[in-house]
Amino acid sequence: MKSHRKHWTERMFVDKAELWLYWMNKKWKNAPRIARQIKKILKRYGISKGRVLELGCGNGRITIYLARQGFEATGVDISQLYIDDARKRADRMKVMAHFIRGDIRRIDRLVHRKFDVVISIWTSLGYYTRQTDEQIFKKVSKLLNKDGLFLVLNTMSREWLLKRFSPAFFEETDRYIKLNRNTFDRLHSVLHNKWMTYRKEGQDLIYEDEIEFDLRIYALCELVEMAEKAGLHLKEAYDSILTLEPAKSDSPANLVFQKCQV
Repeated sequence: MKSHRKHWTERMFVDKAELWLYWMNKKWKNAPRIARQIKKILKRYGISKGRVLELGCGNGRITIYLARQGFEATGVDISQLYIDDARKRADRMKVMAHFIRGDIRRIDRLVHRKFDVVISIWTSLGYYTRQTDEQIFKKVSKLLNKDGLFLVLNTMSREWLLKRFSPAFFEETDRYIKLNRNTFDRLHSVLHNKWMTYRKEGQDLIYEDEIEFDLRIYALCELVEMAEKAGLHLKEAYDSILTLEPAKSDSPANLVFQKCQV
């Protein structure tokens, strides 16, 4: 009998969730500014309050700060550890935000209400197959109210990757060094990542853990095609969520889609 091999998302965000929570926490310092920029975008479309759903919310840094901005914010993530941490942080910050543990591939079974805005941020697409991502777009479209928005933000694009690809680099904090080794299959547009983490102890580095995973990296036009098939129309494309400058030829995906009127 064949054993079931877990998808890398389960191995990384469930089995090894605690280690990656450390790196996720490093993203919190920019969360207030990103939430303010998202609010600016939404205001352009007449959305100053309402229901917001974040896909792959991690431990809640964007969901919580959007709730603080006055939105009724809900976050969904596959990791129970991250969801528990998000709830604790929301309580400590005295913010009313909602969190649901679950797989975004089944988002239609996890939430049973409509939203004014759905957000996918920090490369939460490309984890699975293109067919799966097309289904996610379709499910998002069904969850949106009339004229609702789907924001795909801070997401790696093929254009951005080809300009900046590096086969190896490292990240360092006061506690860890993370070695990143990458290969890119241009024919299938799949980025293979291997992350190896070492803990600092004086002048020594102690091996902590590692994980390998594959990301399907979409060209900007592919994301637009999937959105259009789902009944979502591209409204704007930015170079950066922090500056809101117009997208360039090699920008990451910072895309604003609106649900088409039927």
